[in-house]
Amino acid sequence: MSEDPMAEEPENAEGSEDAEEPEDGAERGPMFSGQPLAAHKLLPLEKIPPVDRTRRPPPSPPLGLTVPEFQERCLGNGVIIECAHRPNIPEVAIQMILEAGAESEDSGSAGLAELTASLVTEGSGEMGAMEMAERLDYLGADFRVGADYAVTSASLHCLPDMLRDALNFMGDCVIHPSFPPSEFTRVRQEHLDGIAMRLDDPASAAMISLLPAIYGTGRYAISVQGAAASVGALTRDDAERFHRGRYSPSGARIVACGGVEPEKLLDLMEERFGDWTGEDLAPAPPPVSPDPVRREGVILLERPGAAQAEVRIGAVGVAYGTDDHFALVLANALLGGLFNSRINMNLREEKGWTYGARTSFSFRRGPGPFLAAAAVESRFAGPALEEMLGEIHRMASEPVPDDELTLARNALTLSLPRTFETAGQMVAAVSRQRVFGLSPDYWTDYSDQMESVTPEQVMDAVRGRLDPKALVLLVAGDPASTGGLGQLGPVTRLMPDCADFGAAGAAPPAFGKES
Repeated sequence: MSEDPMAEEPENAEGSEDAEEPEDGAERGPMFSGQPLAAHKLLPLEKIPPVDRTRRPPPSPPLGLTVPEFQERCLGNGVIIECAHRPNIPEVAIQMILEAGAESEDSGSAGLAELTASLVTEGSGEMGAMEMAERLDYLGADFRVGADYAVTSASLHCLPDMLRDALNFMGDCVIHPSFPPSEFTRVRQEHLDGIAMRLDDPASAAMISLLPAIYGTGRYAISVQGAAASVGALTRDDAERFHRGRYSPSGARIVACGGVEPEKLLDLMEERFGDWTGEDLAPAPPPVSPDPVRREGVILLERPGAAQAEVRIGAVGVAYGTDDHFALVLANALLGGLFNSRINMNLREEKGWTYGARTSFSFRRGPGPFLAAAAVESRFAGPALEEMLGEIHRMASEPVPDDELTLARNALTLSLPRTFETAGQMVAAVSRQRVFGLSPDYWTDYSDQMESVTPEQVMDAVRGRLDPKALVLLVAGDPASTGGLGQLGPVTRLMPDCADFGAAGAAPPAFGKES
């Protein structure tokens, strides 16, 4: 924060009449010597060692990755607790994992997991939403609950002195929410407003429209937040039933890390959650691996008056745990996961068509989507897609040069220790291991696994996972100014009011072809 030149000088500021003299024996600087700065001896210029400014200073030695040891305890009701100690850190981070993700929803109830997660902090027992908020504010804690496709997570961050009270608050929210009718109506409307806002945003609308084009009618075809049709049909009874069936100790795991001894952490957890009861958890249905969609040409999501075009390439990707996992992580970094990746350097630095282009693999329990995305000047929408497809083809057909591979590998491995600096980061990393069944050595072996990936493995992974015939191309833009799409095949138009779907039994919107 920059200093305000009009701010009053603080009391006892250096140089003021009331400035305190240093204690006896303390080093006296020029301020206290009684002599002007010029009177002090300075090192002559000729004695200052020369500096070679033509060479970059050498990098510091790489940081080592430190993952603390987690102690585990299984309670009688099935709750699994893992705790690790971070000495001299005055904080505690806790994450509760519940088998209550979007993959657990019944058909036609897309958005129920996220809606239920938003409601558990809106009332418990005799306390309403305001009392719950005031209680959390008093604790000085941060508490959030959210759902993704696999699980619902409740995250708590607090000071060690407030841990017992914070755990009680967490337990009240997760185990005993009251789902006040008025709060249900308000929160559901907030979710509907959020869906409308995303449909009004070109980037979000492009993603919402791309998912059903990739997955058809599968659960991954709709975002975790659901769609207006499905969320609007949800009732308070639906939320209560989902909570009763999925928020269960038999499927819960708690991961904690911070400045509290593990034994004390474990005891406090058992004290609060040891008597938690609930229905036996029915296993979530396994994610269905859809057959790749084969769609010719380009889907055009019409956005009349849009100043630029959102271009997307999507495909069914892969789940966690495949043999080529690390090769795909490295391939993504090279293709569009880093600033100096091929797609970004092509579209941004060479062509000047975009501020940024990126790619990603969403690894999940089931095959999440592969995505390539950029926002470009409308007249370059078609050429941009051609360039992106060309970079995918080049990576699938030519081995990556060693220097390019080393640069991407270093970006992934040398930055890894900085993702384990805080208690919250460690809890999140360990939680990911547990949710997706990653090996116990996933993080400690991460760098070695990356070092072992060869250029040929990167090429084979891209060739095997990104079938050109299964890539779905989509542009969200103004039909009047979006150019170059005809070079990619037939253009299939999608009207804005067809971009949202998800009612019970609803199929993806029908696409009308442009001649």
